[in-house]
This record gives sequence, C-alpha cells and structure tokens, in this order.
Amino acid sequence: MPPVSPVSQVFSSDRLPVALRYEAFRARIDSMFDMNLLRGEDEAHFSAEIHSINLGSLLISSMRSHEFCFTRPRARLLRDFIDHIMIRIDLDRAPEEGGRARHVVVIDLGRVTEYGLTPCHNVSVVVPRRLLGVSDGELARLHGAALASPMAMIFADHAVSLMRHGSTMGAAEVAAINALTPGLLAACLEPSRESAARARADLEVATISRARGYIAGNLRAPGLEPSTVARATGVSRATLYRLFEAQGGVAKAIREARLNQAMRDIIEQGQGARLGDIGHNLCFSSEAQFSRAFKSHFGFSPREARSAVLEGRNAAALAAGARDPDRLVFKGWLASL
Repeated sequence: MPPVSPVSQVFSSDRLPVALRYEAFRARIDSMFDMNLLRGEDEAHFSAEIHSINLGSLLISSMRSHEFCFTRPRARLLRDFIDHIMIRIDLDRAPEEGGRARHVVVIDLGRVTEYGLTPCHNVSVVVPRRLLGVSDGELARLHGAALASPMAMIFADHAVSLMRHGSTMGAAEVAAINALTPGLLAACLEPSRESAARARADLEVATISRARGYIAGNLRAPGLEPSTVARATGVSRATLYRLFEAQGGVAKAIREARLNQAMRDIIEQGQGARLGDIGHNLCFSSEAQFSRAFKSHFGFSPREARSAVLEGRNAAALAAGARDPDRLVFKGWLASL
C-alpha cells in the first residue's frame, strides 16, 4: 500500500443550534457506542468537540465533552462487526493545555462493555486487532482495565504527541508512525523485557528524529533553544536532555546544526558570501563568536572556507594546520549535504 497523508475531521456541537447539540454528538458516538448523560446532566447545556485524524492503519482522536456513560451491548457487536482495539488516554485537561495522562484504558470493541465512563478530556487510538499480535487471552483480561504502568505512560505520551502533530505529517512520516505504533502498543499491553526495550528504543529514535527535524526547520529563529524544541517535540525537557546526552546535549546539537548550515550558506553564496551576515542570520551574537565556533567545529575558519570555495578547492582539505585532513574532508561533505 502506498504511503498516505493524514486526513482530519473536526466535530463541534457548538456549531449547531442548542436544541440539536446533544443528539448530534450522540449520533457521532453511535459509530461505536451507545451513550447516555450522567444523572443530573442537562442536554440543553451539553457541549463537545472531537478532532479525529485518519493515518491509514490508525485512527486517533482528541475529545472534549461533558462526562458521559457508554455501553457496547451484545446486539451492537452482532450488528456492526467492529473488531478493533481502542486505547483511551484519560487526561486531567485538554492536550493543548498541557494535559497529563492519568491512565490508559483498554477497550476491546469485539467484546461487550456493560458500562463505561468517558471523562471530559481524552485522546484515543483505534488499532485493528490483527496489527497488534497480542494474545486474545491477554486482551480479554485487559478489557476495561485502566493501566498506569511505565509502558502505559510511555504509550500515552506517544499518543498525545501524535495527536498534536499528526495532521501536519507527510506521507513518509505517516508510514513510519503506522509501523511504530502497533509495536509500542503491543509492548504496553503484553509487556516483556524484549518487546518493551525494543518499543522504547523505537520511540526514542522517532522522538530524536522529530526533534532534529524541528531544529533543522528553525535554525534562523532566535528563539530556538532546548525548551522550545522540547515543547514542539511533545516531551519534557528532562526527556529531551536524556535523549541527546550521547550527542553532547540539545544545545550542542542546535549549535552544530547552525554551523553545518553556515557551511552550506558559504558554499551556495560563493563570492557573495558575507560572513558576518551568515553568522548573524544563524543567531550568533557576533562575527568573532561565529568564527570561533566555526573553527572549533570544522578545524578552519569561515574566511578560509570561503577562500577555498572561491578557488574551487575543498575547504576542509585545505584548512591551514588541519591535523587530520581526511577526516575534515568527510566532515565538510556531511555539512554540505
């Protein structure tokens, strides 16, 4: 199947006349559940919104509503033939307000649900059963359970982040998410040391990739710093620092990405390269600071790089005093990609 781009849909009762809001939402929920308001709730004051994203193999939704109860009786199972697994992440407030997961609820849509309660804020992921590879006995045991294990919270963070960024992903990113998410969910539902470690590693690679993508797209933004990268990536600063620890930290990754871009700018601009402007546009405080950082990174100065470009030679190989020209040649190639 070729990669697909995400498709979004937003339902908001607030766009409808007051008299129709509750019944319209009830009809929307009727795609999977029977629902009723809690005792004492008034239909006239009901308000709800659902934002759903279709990623091809996954459906993810964010819901804001009044609390309500739901059922999935045997008659409905026989009527609609839905055989998917829903994972609902219950939040203390809306995702866009920094909502935190309280727990993860497993709902097997192929089994009867006699009673369930939906909170005011949640994110849900619907996955076809066949993609999970989780035993039927384990799914039966977990049906209706609220999980708060470390693996469940890792999946919750993944789902909330996916909801935040899902509608802006390209087809290749959607394909990667479709490949990653079922394995991570399986490790959450039927954990083993091997599956949990593999899922955690896959998620960390995806998070680092997302962070580096954000950095690459904002190199000329003065506000680019570890806290903004963490916020855009959907993880805590502590998590981001841990993921980048082996690379020397987030700040170093930002600085090196800016210096690599500076090399590309020098190569592209050639004779017209104004070194002070290049450094300034990449948020270095002065030309002197830019020159020092550039030489520390590449082993030669921006001025030497520009001279080599103008003479049609490789800047790294011709760097004055370079102790390892071969290494610097390859580093220069990488920087100019």
